[in-house]
Amino acid sequence: MPYAWTTDQDVLVDNAIIVSIGGADAAMIAFGSSYSSPAAVIVWHSMVTAEGFFAAGSDTDFHDVAEALARAEILRKQMGAGRVVISIRERGMWRHEWGELAEWEGIR
Repeated sequence: MPYAWTTDQDVLVDNAIIVSIGGADAAMIAFGSSYSSPAAVIVWHSMVTAEGFFAAGSDTDFHDVAEALARAEILRKQMGAGRVVISIRERGMWRHEWGELAEWEGIR
């Protein structure tokens, strides 16, 4: 199943683990920034699931997005969250080896 995704960096998603992917996007490079590989941060908002109550939190400093996605899936299962969603600076940063993004932007 493809990941739901958004370019809204302030996304609020209930019952989900959010993988936020950033780095130098096309606009930054156009203005002179050097390219940097995408990196990721995992965040979640407070939630109550069948597994219990989980306070808002994060798992930071993933320089390997694939590793962050794997960790997010582990957290999703442990917490009983409904899904993993992607917050990405721009769609063009996504790499096919990380999995599949939904065709259209939006968190439903």
